[in-house]
Amino acid sequence: MTEKGGISKRTKLGTILSTVLWLIGFILLFVFKPNDPLVFLSDTLLLIGFWPLLFAWKAGWTWLVFGFLNIFIGFFLELAKFLPTDTMPSAMQVAYEKAKEHIISMHPAIVWILIGAVSALFGLFRVSKTIWRFFKNRKTG
Repeated sequence: MTEKGGISKRTKLGTILSTVLWLIGFILLFVFKPNDPLVFLSDTLLLIGFWPLLFAWKAGWTWLVFGFLNIFIGFFLELAKFLPTDTMPSAMQVAYEKAKEHIISMHPAIVWILIGAVSALFGLFRVSKTIWRFFKNRKTG
């Protein structure tokens, strides 16, 4: 159902919920210090902030793409812990070590992997449901 101006209530609600989650997640980035036990909350809220928009957009494939990209980023964050620095020029080593420490202490990879997996599974369910309905309607129609 669209309101005057062409924007549905569903889209407006999704936009508002996403904005609130993103604001809270962004503020928490400045509240929590590195290695705080609750540091995962900021990334969690920032990532989950995309879900209301994905719900507003009915296409299931967007959930799959979002999920797989987050899983990929999560594995990259995990891999970044183990990248060697001894082959880099000494001027880059210090900067890289600081960046690496920031990633390890502020962006837990497990959050990205788990939210990505949940999103991808939900997307797989929605895509499967759409395909099932398509073939069911094709048979009866």
